[in-house]
Amino acid sequence: MCSHRCFQHDKRFLLFLHVHNIRRGQMPCHPFTVPIVIVAVLLRVVRIDCFCLPSTPLSTTRKAASNSVPIHRFPSMTASSSVAATDTAIHRYNLRPYNPRTDRIALEQICANVYNGSDYLPLMAESYAADPLCSFLTLAAREEEDGILAVANYKRLPSQQCAWIEAVRTHPIHRNKGLASLLLRELMNLAIMENDALRRNNSQHNGSDNRTTKTLLTCTIRSNAGMRRALEKVGFLPHRTIPTLSFEALKRLPGWSFSSTAPARPPPLLTALNLHHLPSPRARKLASSSSRWNALASDVDLLHALETCRRRGNTSGYLPGLYEYIVPAPSRDDLRRSMEHGLVLALQPDDDDDRDSADEAILALVRDERISSLKSQWVCSIVAYTNVGFEAALLYAHSVEVAKRMRGLLSSIGVERDGQVESEGGENVAAMPFCLVFDDAVPLEEGTLAHALPRVTDECLVYSCVCEE
Repeated sequence: MCSHRCFQHDKRFLLFLHVHNIRRGQMPCHPFTVPIVIVAVLLRVVRIDCFCLPSTPLSTTRKAASNSVPIHRFPSMTASSSVAATDTAIHRYNLRPYNPRTDRIALEQICANVYNGSDYLPLMAESYAADPLCSFLTLAAREEEDGILAVANYKRLPSQQCAWIEAVRTHPIHRNKGLASLLLRELMNLAIMENDALRRNNSQHNGSDNRTTKTLLTCTIRSNAGMRRALEKVGFLPHRTIPTLSFEALKRLPGWSFSSTAPARPPPLLTALNLHHLPSPRARKLASSSSRWNALASDVDLLHALETCRRRGNTSGYLPGLYEYIVPAPSRDDLRRSMEHGLVLALQPDDDDDRDSADEAILALVRDERISSLKSQWVCSIVAYTNVGFEAALLYAHSVEVAKRMRGLLSSIGVERDGQVESEGGENVAAMPFCLVFDDAVPLEEGTLAHALPRVTDECLVYSCVCEE
């Protein structure tokens, strides 16, 4: 059980979020929540006025486990804690949900210089605010009622008992003041309070609820020293990486860039990179056998396959995405559509051949609407722990069968063409272009396909913080 005990303003914040979400009809409440909220409203306490950061360093421990997941015990906090910021004059804040109607302009100002002016957040903010599993929060100084200093999104992922913290942004003129750390700590508080509420509900109703958040996850790039300091300051530790192909390298491929004026449509990945010669004969054999690739038609099937790979090959246990883990959830329409069209698959081992037990792989092709710099919004995600399994999955993603399913999904959502390649006769050829991410358990041995791919040099680091019970 976590040692953290929340003080009064944290309780008010949790009630504030419950009132906000219940009023929108987006959050199912526990049997004891409604009377508590009614009392809170009558007492006029459903408002957060300020909150503070402790100035003492955090203590962390590591749990000896096969996948070396760091364990962080949340420290106790007191109301006398001081703000860890260079500007101690700014020490009282309002924390509230993002309002798409009134906050959009301020958010655009915060994101203006992120990713060289191409930040996806302003486009995604409204969907985060509407998602019942998300708490997209804004931080503002009390004296600046309409100004936003920082934002962050807390996404609950109960199917894997985790939560993903994303879209952490601080206004340029308010950076290096400890605001990111402050936001992160409040999201950690939120996880603790929601877990406590679930456990109390279970004890009162003799139930067993496995929706508690056991792991907090987030990611950043290696060069983002400020974010890394903020994460480590509040107790997050480096956990894994997500190998990702370089968008800069992909944009240089003929016809791949969204702004490209080349008349030709982009060729598929391995053709464009001229790497078809690298996969091993064993991988080619596995990729050519469609009967070995079983479609995962449900969240349960996917979670079981991910857990099997984690147990056998020390993979992350998650489906990698572009700077995120793709976790099954009601709001993941992209993953659901891919499942419906047979685009989430697992390479099944053959009981008659012991070598196949190490050739397992999970392949998913999902469209990511955040992609704006490439003509294709497809992302190929691969989980594997051997080069043979990885190469087989990537080759099968280039197959005629997979291309047909990808075109079927595009047709179902009204997209006639998504960077797909056509022959002179007008028939679609075997493969469609896509970006690629894969699990970091894939060996990057020199001379292999995985090693030859143009990966980002500023790698994506996954940080984790596990709340031990």
